[in-house]
Amino acid sequence: MEKIAKLFVSALGVFGLAGGTVCDAAGPPEAPVGVRASVDRPLLPKHSKDRRVVVKIEVEGAATKRANRTPLNLAIVLDRSGSMRGAKLEQAKQAAEMLVDQLDGDDVLSLVVYETEVEVLVPSAPLGNRGREIKNRIRRIESGGSTALHGGVEQGGRQLEEFLSRERINRVILLSDGLANVGPSSNREIAGLGRRLAEKGGSVTTIGLGDDYNETLMTTLAEAGDANYYYVADVESLPEVFERELGELKTIVARRLEIEIHCPRGVRPLRFLGRPGELKSQRESVVFGTLSGEQSRELYLECVLDEEGFGEISEIAEIAVSYDDASTARRSEVGRFPVVVGYTDDVELATSAEDKALQAEAAVFANAVETEKAIRLADSGDIEGSRSQLESQLSALARAHAAAPAAQKQILGEEIDAVKEAQEDLANNRMSKAQRKKLSRGSFELRNSKR
Repeated sequence: MEKIAKLFVSALGVFGLAGGTVCDAAGPPEAPVGVRASVDRPLLPKHSKDRRVVVKIEVEGAATKRANRTPLNLAIVLDRSGSMRGAKLEQAKQAAEMLVDQLDGDDVLSLVVYETEVEVLVPSAPLGNRGREIKNRIRRIESGGSTALHGGVEQGGRQLEEFLSRERINRVILLSDGLANVGPSSNREIAGLGRRLAEKGGSVTTIGLGDDYNETLMTTLAEAGDANYYYVADVESLPEVFERELGELKTIVARRLEIEIHCPRGVRPLRFLGRPGELKSQRESVVFGTLSGEQSRELYLECVLDEEGFGEISEIAEIAVSYDDASTARRSEVGRFPVVVGYTDDVELATSAEDKALQAEAAVFANAVETEKAIRLADSGDIEGSRSQLESQLSALARAHAAAPAAQKQILGEEIDAVKEAQEDLANNRMSKAQRKKLSRGSFELRNSKR
């Protein structure tokens, strides 16, 4: 039996599957989506009480040629309330002008500005040769009164719907530095706008500027359509943020990317690391709204083998990945393939086969949900509880850091530094606005596989 186990580990290396990688699937050479699945413990010790396995599913977009990119349908929604006066508004206008310069003639663009009132400054239409005219309108924007955020997003959605199409990438880009204080202002009401737009095929990227906006609202609005959320502390970086967002939109290769995982009887899926909630069925799926060229999006599924099947079940999951091609809108399937493990009586051999890099990455993703707990405790006024939660996170990250390979130590080190910074921030018996936003931004990226 030991000989068979050694041969199993050897075979993993021969076929390029060492470290727990169990499958690569990319379809034809021109396919826009590739898939790789790995397990952190490809070889399990037979008499161990630890029967948990983490499965990593990674989807990657193929490099794109700009000439073949999907046309865009964009609605910029810009906060011009009184708090945006000065450098904030000037940088936002410069970023919007830069975006106009990088669009093609067949891209659709609209521009909505809001303060106490909402105004459609540029109605939705193909850009054509209107670039100079639109930039002139942007330059004339001035700051005004209060913050009608709900009305601004609602109008941005209406503009988007004018040319809403599966043949276009449909995205509202919202920039705000403050709290909604005109019209509907609750998280539930404004996030509902994002959900309704997502149901029609659109989404809302949110850019929060400074420390006075509602980050819970902004993250929920972005998550409704699997779009992006940015926390911008320094107005000088606004053009860079717009450029990053546009770069991602212009290279989208797949939409409605669905990853489905089916675990057989005897294997219980517990949770997706970094995502809240426990899993309730043997078949679970996650849908990503978009995948861009050379972008990698990852899922980490923690599952446990029941005692009765331990040592007998080798195929612990089947993965299926399907998507809409961004160019043709045609539904395609990458394929279906198994995730397997082996068993051994040799504990040392099993330990040597573990994928330490995957385990380190999984620890970072798991930390995202724990960070949300620390934020909620601080929000409720339970500062001691938040401190205790952060201390628990620090201990878990330190253990992962000690066992991690060199390449992953840096990532874990950054997470440890972020937790320590949050601990120091609580010295004043509260969590500062800036700290809350930094933590929320990091957690958002991990929960939504945006790193």
